[in-house]
Amino acid sequence: MEKIKKYIDFSFKKTDLIGLYSVIFCFVFVEIFNITEIWENTFLENLQLIPLILGAILCFKAKKHKPFYIVIAMLLVLFFMRELSYGRVLFAAIPDNPHDFYPWSHYKWGYLANIIIGLYLVSIFIFGIIKKIWNDIIAIINKVKFPFLSFLTTLIFIAFEITGEKIHNTVLEEISELAIYCLTLSICIIYLKITNKE
Repeated sequence: MEKIKKYIDFSFKKTDLIGLYSVIFCFVFVEIFNITEIWENTFLENLQLIPLILGAILCFKAKKHKPFYIVIAMLLVLFFMRELSYGRVLFAAIPDNPHDFYPWSHYKWGYLANIIIGLYLVSIFIFGIIKKIWNDIIAIINKVKFPFLSFLTTLIFIAFEITGEKIHNTVLEEISELAIYCLTLSICIIYLKITNKE
């Protein structure tokens, strides 16, 4: 058990309260305004952008193990863009229905969107190999205890998000997604707090 505790931290982290408070706020908001559906590009849906961009900024500003954190930041930026439907929420709204958007196939060069996303992912992969981020990962594993409860809570909300999607409950789906992103921000803060002090 002592060997396990050397690498795994079973304690509750204060930063995880970001996720808890966000969920409580959303459920109270939903109840007050009697919201039964969370549509695309609405207030509660757009709240998801905040923890994603904050996490990306913090990772880009990492003082140590920069290649690893840059990879994480680039992935968070990808999720940020995904929440904006890769820009479609800004210019592709269907007239008289601001919560629905034209698919990329609607546009002449729309197919390029998936190619650009693919190239972006490939660039992250190549960057990680060139910078040998596995060295950073090994060093971080040896220096930072795995925040067990943070990851466990994230997995629970992932299960809620998948359930919400399957039963077409957008309130459950979107609030769970916000919690996932807030917990991801919490995990970034946990690791950065320790590694930046090296």
